[in-house]
Amino acid sequence: MARSPEPDPDRLPSLPDYLRHDLDIVLVGLNPSRYSAQLGRYFARRQNRFWTALAASGLVPEPVGPGDEARLLGWGIGLTDVVKRPTRGIHELGAEEFRRGAQQLRNKIARYGPRVVCFNGLTGYRVCCQAKQVRVGRQTERFGGARVFALPSTSPRNAHYSLSDITAAMQDLGRLRDELKNVPGVAPSRRL
Repeated sequence: MARSPEPDPDRLPSLPDYLRHDLDIVLVGLNPSRYSAQLGRYFARRQNRFWTALAASGLVPEPVGPGDEARLLGWGIGLTDVVKRPTRGIHELGAEEFRRGAQQLRNKIARYGPRVVCFNGLTGYRVCCQAKQVRVGRQTERFGGARVFALPSTSPRNAHYSLSDITAAMQDLGRLRDELKNVPGVAPSRRL
């Protein structure tokens, strides 16, 4: 029996943005994998630690997984990517795509006004914020008016950080969210 040809990656639909005004956090992936795009789900590989760490961190009140993207909006969390084109890996992305994607992301963040923009992976943070010093956690700069946070990549290719490291970083993200929510009378993206 002949196998069906793999879909052309340039013809795969991208993942939709899950955004609305005044979110607490917008979580930003670098770009969708072809696998995630085929399924229409963020962080769809079972080995990706995103959903497990998100639930374990307390950022959401119950277990979640691929397919629960729209539910996150109800908890004040949105999802998008720096570059929307699905690829096998970041080696397929060019500098111009990153530059364009970073500007489009900055415009989205400015338009929707979340409290925090959180990059899932240091590469997205480095590209978008043109950061020379790259570290996990709270950052000093703003992006599109929002506070910036950088997570270790949840990709299974990132062996430098364990699930407990990623969960701890997400817990710190939750503390930042809670601190910012307790500043009365200030629009979300303008809070310290």
